[in-house]
Amino acid sequence: MKRSLSALVVLALLATLPTLSFGQDAEQHERATRAAAELEAVNAVLLAQAEAAAAAPDVAVEAADDDTAEATTGAEGSADDAAGDDTADASADPEPAVEQVPPGTLRFHLMDGSIITGKLENDSLPIKTEFGDLVVPITKIVSFAPGLTSHPKLDQRIQQLFQRLGSPNAEERDQAQAELISFGPGLMSELERYADDPDAERKVRVATITEELYAADDGFNIDEGPSVSLVRLDTIVTAQFTVAGSIQQETFNIQSKFGKLVVELKDIKAAERLSTEAPEVRRTVEVRGTDMAGRNWKNSGIKVNRGDRIIITAEGQVTMSPWGSNTISGPDGMPQNGMYNGKIPMGALAGKIGDKGEEMLIGSKKSFVAQRSGTLYLGFAMQQNWANYQFPGKYEARVRVVPAE
Repeated sequence: MKRSLSALVVLALLATLPTLSFGQDAEQHERATRAAAELEAVNAVLLAQAEAAAAAPDVAVEAADDDTAEATTGAEGSADDAAGDDTADASADPEPAVEQVPPGTLRFHLMDGSIITGKLENDSLPIKTEFGDLVVPITKIVSFAPGLTSHPKLDQRIQQLFQRLGSPNAEERDQAQAELISFGPGLMSELERYADDPDAERKVRVATITEELYAADDGFNIDEGPSVSLVRLDTIVTAQFTVAGSIQQETFNIQSKFGKLVVELKDIKAAERLSTEAPEVRRTVEVRGTDMAGRNWKNSGIKVNRGDRIIITAEGQVTMSPWGSNTISGPDGMPQNGMYNGKIPMGALAGKIGDKGEEMLIGSKKSFVAQRSGTLYLGFAMQQNWANYQFPGKYEARVRVVPAE
């Protein structure tokens, strides 16, 4: 900008000087000389003004930037205030869309990865158990997951892989082992069926798979969504209890926003009921001597939120085999046999929330408020140098979760 203004001034002066400098007589020449001197002075003044004029826009732009920044900051502040007000209002008054979820609305996760949300035509789910038939109202169901008996093709594939662990072909054995490991920790219950397999090769490989899956079990990741259930029976979870049995309904007629859809049970990975209120959870969790704290925590499948009240009562016994078969521990543990992690008696029932949560003594009874959100884990407290011993027995922990108000 400065260079452009200076060039314009010089061009203007050069255009004028020839007219003034080449007069016909001495008087005109003198006047021209004076004019030239005056123009040189004017040139100096104009150059100074041009420099000032060239600098002025920069200042103006900077000032404008400052004003814009202040205005932007003010606008952002106003927007933040407005957002804060909206947030406060939203927390005080839930969005209408959330309130309008019809009772009994379910979200279905299908085996092919698709998700369907809608309301079932029927208002209950029939279930056959070893203790008799049950009919559970849809509005009381928290979630359900068909097991391997409802997924015959998957069940058949898994059984074939187990059989191939004893194949005379080493490559086939290795491939079967790798594929079984890929199913993840959910395969644990099926592995137990083959733990004492009469085939020596298969038994060794099942033990290897079990050990690898224990090491890989870093907890339940709620961001990944539900995984397919690899237990044999269908599992139905309510706020008060969990049922294992066989769902007596082969097809589900779902009224969705896309119209009526028909889904078969074998195509369902899992389903959960949508609700505006978190239900109170009551569940019994079995913790065996193999579910060791720090090594193989038992995933309770119970997800808690910060502020929830958790009440746990436990009973049962585990044989502390390294100290003799007559040494029996209850959920409160045996401090005379040492401490796990420096603060929890050996043999006690321990717990934590989330994979990285602080480990704590649960014992035979504990009530506390969750300081973080995550999955509840329970475990048998035992120092790692004793972890290779067998600890027969189990604890039954009755867990109750009361949602924060």
